[in-house]
Amino acid sequence: MAYSSKGRKPIERASKIAHVEIIKNLDVQAYIEQCILPSAPDPVSLESLLTDLPAVDLDEVSVVIAIDGGYTETFVREEYPSASIAFFTFGPLLFYLADLRALDTKRFIAPDDLQKLKQIERYTLVLPTKGIRHKGQPTLAATIRHAVYDFFDKKRGPEGDQLMGSLKWFLFRRWMRQPNDSLRVDLASCPYRCGHGPISFSYSESASKTCKGCGQSVYLTDSFRLHERIDEEMGASGIAAYVMTMLEQLVLVHLIHNILAMKPALMRNILFIKDGPLAFFGLVAPLYRPMRDLIEHLLVQPTGSTNPSVRVAGLEKSGAFVEHAAAIQDHFRPGSYFVLGDGYIRKYVVPGGDAGAIYGQNTYYGQKVFFRAASGEMHVATIPATNYMAEPNPSDIPHLNEILALIGELHCSMYDNALIPVALANKLVSLSDFPSQRILTAFARQMGNT
Repeated sequence: MAYSSKGRKPIERASKIAHVEIIKNLDVQAYIEQCILPSAPDPVSLESLLTDLPAVDLDEVSVVIAIDGGYTETFVREEYPSASIAFFTFGPLLFYLADLRALDTKRFIAPDDLQKLKQIERYTLVLPTKGIRHKGQPTLAATIRHAVYDFFDKKRGPEGDQLMGSLKWFLFRRWMRQPNDSLRVDLASCPYRCGHGPISFSYSESASKTCKGCGQSVYLTDSFRLHERIDEEMGASGIAAYVMTMLEQLVLVHLIHNILAMKPALMRNILFIKDGPLAFFGLVAPLYRPMRDLIEHLLVQPTGSTNPSVRVAGLEKSGAFVEHAAAIQDHFRPGSYFVLGDGYIRKYVVPGGDAGAIYGQNTYYGQKVFFRAASGEMHVATIPATNYMAEPNPSDIPHLNEILALIGELHCSMYDNALIPVALANKLVSLSDFPSQRILTAFARQMGNT
């Protein structure tokens, strides 16, 4: 690692010729020769995998809810000792399909017409990421843990709505017809590293308790294990992406919980769209278990207009699957799709892997689908099946044709392969490097000096 500069002396620049020694190294050459690169399938074999999307009745779905978020990390103090803070903003955007379809009949679109498509509920979270702690907390890790707990425990709106209620409902599987009251959420040890553990929570208990070893507060939200990646010296920047994707999906859980409590049959009228795949990664990956249980529980409910179901899709904008889809999209007929299996993924997209494991079995709660809409856009979607499987068929994924047809209808011409709800949600919650980051930096520094 090169030396940085804090004064008039220059930074240490990298060598311009050191690569020569790497290129000449026989061990490096031999290693590269043994590497395998995935390639796209030939058009003939791909043709046999495609399914044409049939005509679909879309009358049952009347509402689209898109969930997206963004975050930015900014310096509160750049000089030594440096300090930084991260701002998160995210939430669900709701609009009625009838309002969107009505725009096609208008010669001119008024601002009020577009405003109907921008009904969003914003959530905001602030997390210190380096060199900062809260006045009431002993460390950076304790500060972040308490901030996450307080975010879930906070009462919002006139009815005192709390995300914590939905989190407990989620973790303890309270959607089951006969909930298991003995189900517990365990922490292997105290987050303060006092050595005491395990520490266990049940549904009937408070979401906060005192460690019997050190007397410090321990929270149900510590089950996210974010504190394991926080270093008091290096900071907590590494958890920001995990926090963002986790919060987006727990907002989805909160919506499902509230709808089921209010009127379960409404679930059948809603399409949920999440920006990004339906999966939990990294530290929060274990949350895929209750999420998969919840989604599959809703999908296998008895059919009928009064029974709940769920239509949800994750749409990807980047990554290995998006790159692969772009490479083969010319071989897709408009209006055709392909449900990916483990064999295809291992051979053509993500090479290799554990022979005894299904790709994504410990992270995903939906199956990968490539879909080329009738208008030509190529989409990479994650859509849940009745259970997570290695080689799913289209018939294993309830509402597949409806969801793909709606994705095709919701296309947005502003960006490549974009959808209107995702583009709108991103516009309303994303934080740009300029001017958002500069404004938040000035705000954080001003508040830090008061």
